[in-house]
Amino acid sequence: MLVNTLLATVAAFGSSAYAAQAAYAQCGGQGFTGGTTCVSGYTCVVSNAYYSQCLPASNSAAPVASSKTSVAPVSTSKAAGSGSGGSSGTTYKASFTQYGSGDSFGSGNCNTDTTACGFYTSPGYSAALSQNAFGVGPGAGAGPACGTCWKLTAQTDSSGNKLSNAGNSIVVQITNLCPASGNPLCSQNGLTGTNQYGANLNFDLCLNSGANTALFGNSGVGLAVGTAVQVSCSQWSGTVVH
Repeated sequence: MLVNTLLATVAAFGSSAYAAQAAYAQCGGQGFTGGTTCVSGYTCVVSNAYYSQCLPASNSAAPVASSKTSVAPVSTSKAAGSGSGGSSGTTYKASFTQYGSGDSFGSGNCNTDTTACGFYTSPGYSAALSQNAFGVGPGAGAGPACGTCWKLTAQTDSSGNKLSNAGNSIVVQITNLCPASGNPLCSQNGLTGTNQYGANLNFDLCLNSGANTALFGNSGVGLAVGTAVQVSCSQWSGTVVH
């Protein structure tokens, strides 16, 4: 009787430890230790070796509900300017900066396998994500956001003036961390906190991937503010290099 009770307890614990993942949540990838099944109506789709995501099992699947957090200036479902499918989710206010070879801080080439995620993109637009969304701090290796893809849309400069190319969008893959320590742009407190530009997230665009040129275009800025929404990596174009 004692043995049977123990086995039942272990079985119950094992099943609860791997509950179905929520809509649009991560469900697989190298280093991921969570559940690999999704809630009803969603299926686990592989984006790359580092990230799989719970996406609608069919085009008729309902989009994930919006967060009710009032601090984040969000809308839901379709990202600004999006004309393609698979972009359901929460739209965050975001700031966009740049790093890599030749930037004003002397950062090294950002397209190397020494990134926090341990891989880079070539070709393909990439970026470092602020620590609050990346999921881990410096020295902790790949965060849960590694390999995720985001649609970024630039709207204004740092002073709130509308950009000449306002509404321009690109899709980037996350390959690195923008640490909170000593960097106000990336030190938001959770996803409802903001930086000095009122942004819930900061994306540091990799110069060597061409992401900064593609987003900023001829606007003449090196820091912009706009929106960001996580999308399926089927909308990202590029190759992951290890």
